[in-house]
Amino acid sequence: MRRLLWLALLIPVPASAHLVSTRFGEFYAGMLHPVTTLGHLVPWLAVGLLAGLQHSALARKVLLLFPLAVLAGTWMGSELNTAAWVGIVNQSSLLILGLLVVLARPLPPAVFSGVVMIHGLSHGLGNGATDLSGNGLLLYVLGVTTAAYLLVTLLTASSHQLVTRQSWGTVAIRAGGSWIAAVGLIYLTFTLLAAP
Repeated sequence: MRRLLWLALLIPVPASAHLVSTRFGEFYAGMLHPVTTLGHLVPWLAVGLLAGLQHSALARKVLLLFPLAVLAGTWMGSELNTAAWVGIVNQSSLLILGLLVVLARPLPPAVFSGVVMIHGLSHGLGNGATDLSGNGLLLYVLGVTTAAYLLVTLLTASSHQLVTRQSWGTVAIRAGGSWIAAVGLIYLTFTLLAAP
């Protein structure tokens, strides 16, 4: 009897998988997609940390620039076939943004705006690969954009407060950036070496 039980446990059964966010509707699916995918979540955290290291007026720019760039990228990604290079660019953003956070240098406004917009566009393109159309697509794009706004706003405000009010704040932010850069290096190296 015992052997029969073990044998029964070895018989494969079909597995059913589903997306976590599909039952909530397209808006929430859009909000949940980037925050449940580490390839999008961690670089977005790095954008917030980098913005928190800038002076207040420049840090406030990210609150508008990043979500608008994500909006444009997500919309374009839904209309275009996103190529493999988008994934490589998004993985590279872990390393690039992590290193910029580690350096903890104030960036010129044009450079900072460019970095934020390029990464927002590329991650929007990565989030835009969907087969939705019409109102469903609009809700999905607005959900992704809302997630970008909320996440970057909270991280920018928190990191800026930490840097300006605590003597050890910059060190803590830089340590976080070093972890992001290390993860980015490992992730990118693995991807490039595993590519056929």
